[in-house]
Amino acid sequence: MMRLLSRPIFGASLVFLISFIIYLVTLAPGVGFIDAGELATVSATLGIAHPTGYPLFTLIGYVFAQLPITDSVILRLNIMSAFFSALGAAAVVFLCHEIVCHWLAVRSKVKEKPKKKGVEPAVENTGGDDKQQQAVAAGIFAGLIMAFSETWWANATSIEVYPLHIFLVPVVLTFFLRMLREDANPHAKRDGFLFALTLGLAFANHLTTVLLAPACLYMFFARFGFNAESFKRIGRLIPAFALGLIPYIYLLARSASEPLMDWGNPENFDSFIKHITGGQYKVWMFTGSNAGKQFGYFWTSLGGEFMSILTIAALVGIWTAARNGARMIVFLLLLFFSCLLYAINYDIHDIDSYFLLAYLAVGLLLSAGIWGLASMKFAKRFKSAAMVILLCAVLGAGVELALHWETNDESGNHMVDDFTHNMLMNLPQNAVVFSSAWDFWVSGSFYWQHIDRLRPDVTVIDVALLRDRPWYYLHLKQVAPELLRNAQAELDAFMPHLERFDRGESFDGAAISTAYSAFTDALVRNNSARPMYATSETLAQRDELFAPSFRGVAAGLAYRFVASDIPLAPHMPKLAWRDDAYSKRNYYTDNARLLQAMPLATTASLLAQQGRAAEAKTFIELAASFAPDPNFNISSLRQRDLEFAQMVNTRFAEIENLRGQLK
Repeated sequence: MMRLLSRPIFGASLVFLISFIIYLVTLAPGVGFIDAGELATVSATLGIAHPTGYPLFTLIGYVFAQLPITDSVILRLNIMSAFFSALGAAAVVFLCHEIVCHWLAVRSKVKEKPKKKGVEPAVENTGGDDKQQQAVAAGIFAGLIMAFSETWWANATSIEVYPLHIFLVPVVLTFFLRMLREDANPHAKRDGFLFALTLGLAFANHLTTVLLAPACLYMFFARFGFNAESFKRIGRLIPAFALGLIPYIYLLARSASEPLMDWGNPENFDSFIKHITGGQYKVWMFTGSNAGKQFGYFWTSLGGEFMSILTIAALVGIWTAARNGARMIVFLLLLFFSCLLYAINYDIHDIDSYFLLAYLAVGLLLSAGIWGLASMKFAKRFKSAAMVILLCAVLGAGVELALHWETNDESGNHMVDDFTHNMLMNLPQNAVVFSSAWDFWVSGSFYWQHIDRLRPDVTVIDVALLRDRPWYYLHLKQVAPELLRNAQAELDAFMPHLERFDRGESFDGAAISTAYSAFTDALVRNNSARPMYATSETLAQRDELFAPSFRGVAAGLAYRFVASDIPLAPHMPKLAWRDDAYSKRNYYTDNARLLQAMPLATTASLLAQQGRAAEAKTFIELAASFAPDPNFNISSLRQRDLEFAQMVNTRFAEIENLRGQLK
């Protein structure tokens, strides 16, 4: 056991092995919600993902997509997320070891060299082997606590860009802190190079790496002083940082070759800058409308993220860090608040992953708190403070596993796969379907149609992208060129307006609305040889400018676009819904159920009105089959999921009522 605590590499290996095994056991078997289908398609085809492009993720994803470790491409990419999340937890061991061993100890009496006038010595380890073992044990504690915290674990079970991010961030911070200890670290120059290099790579994966800046700049200038020499030090780091940014060249080069997925079409400098800075998402940033709501959500969910009792240890950690290393407490708090103040100003539902840096800061404070408690006088009765910390690690990880297993176990989650299959397999030959359900099946359709070649004859059109994004028309020209050709005149009239809007130039609102309405009308009318459909959410919140001459008539899982009231004979769908081992409820799972059930129920109602009772009964039974677990205690849900669950329960009660009437 003492050998395990002798070097951080041993502790990191243990954390990696434990977390990777747990992640594999709880891994999603297929495509997950939100962007998983798009990201898998981008990785497998070397495409370009939504802003900010994530070039490093894409290139590494392509490598994983080729590995012969399983027959399923999506499973290989899900394993990639598990791998980097586990590797990130292991990297936390090194970061925590660095902090506890070298930044929370009593200052050593190191004489400053004359050449380094004004450079303050780092806090150094004066506790010998005991302190080294305590630091490794604290690292194991932090690594396991982060690995099985709710959001970190959630990102490990399905393809996402964040697992690579949560691996790179602790690596960057570890090299950064090592670089600062040049008075006691003979490898400080090497660590400085590696810090700058990995910082550039982190930026090439996710732009929120910039949130490290306030904490790192504070620590850097506090360590070396705010002077000309310090700026020369920064200048010497720039070449290595630039080397880490090289993956961004991929976006320019790949876009020029017109890949299947070419989000933003960043083939010139203006579109490239707009893409990598997330220009299209500015409408959701710093609007002030939901900052208070997101702020409240963060604090109410923080206790459940780790365990409420551990937040008390974080407070002890603040005291410990302040007493034994005042700079470190400022450093960690800057990491925390930089992340928090940025994230709460992003008005999206899936905000949890944007809090990961704040959660990491809390995890490091937790480890400092546990170390501080184990070092107090009352703990001296134990023979080894390191063993006390290790025991806390085992207990803490065990409790987190018990608390978060059900929430994070995605091994039975086939919802996106089943939803996508249900939609595609129950549409007629050469159908066109308009939808805005990106998070629930449209993103998944990219993967299933273009990687696994499921129903490539069906054309899926995302209504939101059609309305706002010129690059999307390049994609449609690849997958269904005849659709656009049949409405070419109207498209030519609309596109100049859309491009001006996309570039942020002044545009005529009335003219763009008229042109869009004429184009979408022509898109449906001039392609009438192909069956035209829309999904329920598209019509429930229908843009009045979209194909105004047509209305949707319930026809199973979707609505058939028609120009007049004509009776339809809906095809009896064959549905798959493998939720026997996956009954969890949240905004995404409830929506996936409701989006399929409601059109089926509407079809049943329409058939009943036409006197076709037998068919109506079949459709209402199908609708009822999507009902969530009636025994699920929705009061356990977080507020935003609870409100949606209550609405869903009401809708399924209405379906059940209709079902009773048709019996």
